Amino acid sequence: MQKFLLASFALLVLVIPAEAQRRAPSDLWCREERIGPGPFDTVMRCEAYTYQQCMASRTNFGTCFRNPRYAKPRR
Repeated sequence: MQKFLLASFALLVLVIPAEAQRRAPSDLWCREERIGPGPFDTVMRCEAYTYQQCMASRTNFGTCFRNPRYAKPRR
């Protein structure tokens, strides 16, 4: 019985994170993209599922940050 419970728990530990990732939004990470010559000529692009994807998609400047849309409200 203990082996069955341990195997069931191990299966849940492996399956739950995969399910949570499938439900995560595809625009969870944003980056600033320059659209003009001025210092304020930027646009926010939110197109990355992971931080690594966001960093790989950016150009020579800027950084990645969480999409403000999914920020938890402060109490």
